[in-house]
Amino acid sequence: MLLVGRRGGVAEELVERAGIPLEVLSVSGLDLSRPATLAGFSMRLPRAVREAQRLVRRFRPDVVVGAAGYVSVPVVLAAGREGVPVVLLEQNARPGRATRLLARRAAAVATSFPETGRRLPHVRVEMTGNPVRAAFRSGAPPLGERCRRLLAWGGSQGARRINRAVIAAAPELLRRHPDVEVAHQCGQLDAAEVLAARDALPPDLGRRWEVAAFFPDAAARVGWADLVVMRAGGSSLAEVTALGRPMVLVPYPHAGDHQRHNAEPYVRAGAATVIPDAECDGARLGREVEALIADPGRWRAMAARSWAAARPEATQRVVALLRRVAGHPSAPPACPAGAVR
Repeated sequence: MLLVGRRGGVAEELVERAGIPLEVLSVSGLDLSRPATLAGFSMRLPRAVREAQRLVRRFRPDVVVGAAGYVSVPVVLAAGREGVPVVLLEQNARPGRATRLLARRAAAVATSFPETGRRLPHVRVEMTGNPVRAAFRSGAPPLGERCRRLLAWGGSQGARRINRAVIAAAPELLRRHPDVEVAHQCGQLDAAEVLAARDALPPDLGRRWEVAAFFPDAAARVGWADLVVMRAGGSSLAEVTALGRPMVLVPYPHAGDHQRHNAEPYVRAGAATVIPDAECDGARLGREVEALIADPGRWRAMAARSWAAARPEATQRVVALLRRVAGHPSAPPACPAGAVR
């Protein structure tokens, strides 16, 4: 397997640390709200496609996987020039710009939400679900009698809105409920602010509020939690439901508001409640958590519905799709060249 990313992107450190081969391309970000980025992307794209073609010729993949995002664009275009089939992975309910641009060049688009296909007319769409890391497929400890362990999980970079709501809500939750514990992944930028708020508490409260810029053992943390407060990214939703944990979702309000569409099916299913980003403060977050602490029956029902929303077969479905597209339906798992965001 070969992964392809952006030079200087976060994938370089994470992928190389995992020991997976990585190649990088000279391609810049694209933000349609800033016209200058479109000009820069357009200028760099031909060179990036040539670089990607050289990678495709050298690696000779059976199939190229476009994992969405603008880095996929030169790799998928290069694969088309070299006659290599392409599968796109779309983790969000509303397909992103790269998926919409590239979908008709792909042999198939693997999606995580049934409604995604309706937004991609005249394209072969297969609803596979979103593959999750192996650690999230190994099951989770059973829940206790009531909600008492809160995980605030803003993604690897944290989420300032969630961080500040937790700073405001956690002290009162810890005071009112002596058995409540908080684990808080806040990202590097807000770590000092969150740690200062935690350290200002009396020791008996502060020791029940664990703070880290990043938790490397994400599956273990979600399995520990009774309730997860987080954004509504497609991968995070798939991982948390794989362990059957109820959620308080604060969708990221930018990037086309796509996370709101991700959150809606989980709210309708009863697996999550949602706080709009503009309303996410300490008072609102505290009320949402208090309501679930006070109503164990509702909390356990949310956990059951989270579990029911999971798609544990997603990884196998995606692998089976790759085999079919590569023309090896009975072969061992394919080794695709992957474009990572």
